[in-house]
Amino acid sequence: MYSFCLLKSTLAVLQAVAYTPSMSLNIVIVCGSVREDRKSILAANYAAGLVKEAGHNAEVVDFVKSPLPFVDTPVSPGDLKGNYPYAEVMQWSKIATNADAFIFAIPEYNHGYSGVFKNAIDWLYREFHHKPVALVGVSNGSVGGARVIEQIRAVCGAYALYDIKENVMVRKVQEVFDDNGQLLQPIYEKQFKSMIEALANAAEAMKPLRK
Repeated sequence: MYSFCLLKSTLAVLQAVAYTPSMSLNIVIVCGSVREDRKSILAANYAAGLVKEAGHNAEVVDFVKSPLPFVDTPVSPGDLKGNYPYAEVMQWSKIATNADAFIFAIPEYNHGYSGVFKNAIDWLYREFHHKPVALVGVSNGSVGGARVIEQIRAVCGAYALYDIKENVMVRKVQEVFDDNGQLLQPIYEKQFKSMIEALANAAEAMKPLRK
């Protein structure tokens, strides 16, 4: 019920007001893979570059560089009210708290999302409240992460995250980016830019909900 009410009120705000972002936003891009030779980091870094081009601040969260322990607290992390037992989680919490919006670049593993991604978001709770998120599915097949995107949409509601409609499904990612992260298929540039524009508009519209 809470998630439904949030979504309903947010949509009302978005439909009532056409926003042009008035200042730069802090947009955090989360890479949901730590595997060797992962491709999701290429999509995450590409999105970060476009976020900066749009005049916003971008920070890529890479759990290879900043690994998190497994959630092991005796109570739900949400009940810890930001007092986490690990310095790595405190840093992740600080980054998420300062974010106006998120982009989740998530690989599809066996029709689902990665364990490292779910562990990361399970550590936090209030840090996500009333913030929009855009979803990027990454797959080496033809589905483009469609199934993982739909699964994550269901999860977002539990955190009071507003998942915007606009998303990017990167199909056959090995043919979309080269090893240096250069885009090989220009059609994706428009998709990423449209998604980022919608995300920025939602972040502006939702600011009153976070006060």
